[in-house]
Amino acid sequence: MSGNPRPIFEADVEALSHDGRGIARVDGKVWFIDGALPGERVTARGLKGRRNYGIAALESIDKASERRTTPRCEVFGTCGGCALQHLEYPAQLEFKEQVVKDAFIKSRVTDLPNIERISAEPWHYRRRARLGVRFVPQKGGVLVGFRERNKSYVTPLQECPVIAPEVDSVIPFLAPLIQGLSIRDRLPQIEVAVGEGVAALVFRHLEPLSTADLEQLHQFADQHGVQILTQAKGPDTILPLSPEAAQPLEYRLADFDLRMRFTATSFIQVNAAINAALVSKSIDWLTLTPTDRVLDLFCGLGNFSLAAARHAGTVMGVEGEAALVTQAQKNAEMNQLENVNFECRDLFDESAASWAPGLFSKVIVDPPRTGAIESLKAVAGNIQPEVIAYVSCNPATLARDAEYLINQGSYRLTRVAMADMFPHTAHVETLALFERSEPSG
Repeated sequence: MSGNPRPIFEADVEALSHDGRGIARVDGKVWFIDGALPGERVTARGLKGRRNYGIAALESIDKASERRTTPRCEVFGTCGGCALQHLEYPAQLEFKEQVVKDAFIKSRVTDLPNIERISAEPWHYRRRARLGVRFVPQKGGVLVGFRERNKSYVTPLQECPVIAPEVDSVIPFLAPLIQGLSIRDRLPQIEVAVGEGVAALVFRHLEPLSTADLEQLHQFADQHGVQILTQAKGPDTILPLSPEAAQPLEYRLADFDLRMRFTATSFIQVNAAINAALVSKSIDWLTLTPTDRVLDLFCGLGNFSLAAARHAGTVMGVEGEAALVTQAQKNAEMNQLENVNFECRDLFDESAASWAPGLFSKVIVDPPRTGAIESLKAVAGNIQPEVIAYVSCNPATLARDAEYLINQGSYRLTRVAMADMFPHTAHVETLALFERSEPSG
């Protein structure tokens, strides 16, 4: 559309795209409209696109959806942290359930069980976040917040209704703190991690902090009751500002009487309540007994492995990141679990093919967004466990992998749950259970 005026048009919104944009069809062309909801009549302005589809901005809502609600956040629509605050929460759950169904259908997995829902309090749930920091004199100095939607700019925040309360309460004070540092233009981000009773802030800095800078950070930590860590380069350069006062970060899985320790930059599930519910449902679905031998792939710091170890005979957790494997082993020791072991292995190559048939009776898979097809080929082809519990953060790759397990791996999809790990965003977490079909004849 370059060179042409950006068209303004009216449209009836039919549905939401997988990323939460309104979908409308006008004169044979599909438009994706930020901020528009199904059932609405809107006026929109085309921004960019091709012959068959385009991206448009919402100019006005001519007829609003009954399910539209007032966003709680003042910068919603600009900030890229949330995409669905304008849609009432029950409708968000319906949308995400449909995203899961659509992904399976697109991969030709049509024999679907009823999709269960796992949800919890949808506000102040984020215990992990990365806040961008920019020094922009034209905008008054230091800006701290999430990136703008579809842009690299930082949206300045004074509060955030989805971040953990311990961090939300200090957000207004972060920009003035950094404004007073000598390296205010060389501090690109703050990593946030919240454990039980402890909030940690990791300040990434591209130049050394002065003595005066360190003193200001100490005062801030004392005043606001947070732990501050500094990071000069990679993750191995993270140091607590006050080593003698540093408290470990932990979360609990109460159903299993587990304490899980993690570092400020470890991968953990963002939503504590949903994570706990997801672990409990996974272990419940697996119906573990003392005779079971469990394999947990992409095990991280032992989130599912240790819970499984409370019920199974033995558990092997496998993870590609060595630091997480070390932490998982420490978590097992801290919880006095001796029937679980961990190893570091690349799960995206053929090394998994060495696992022997029958070595494990049940398997848990919790891969990144790219899915687990390489590992599942080894699992379904070699190990052939009775049951596979698959935790997914990407419905598209889950559906792709499900199609493989069903059509080439002799498994049936018997249970599915949609877990709302990220309320007010378009992200969808899914739990699926696959049971091995009895060989015919």
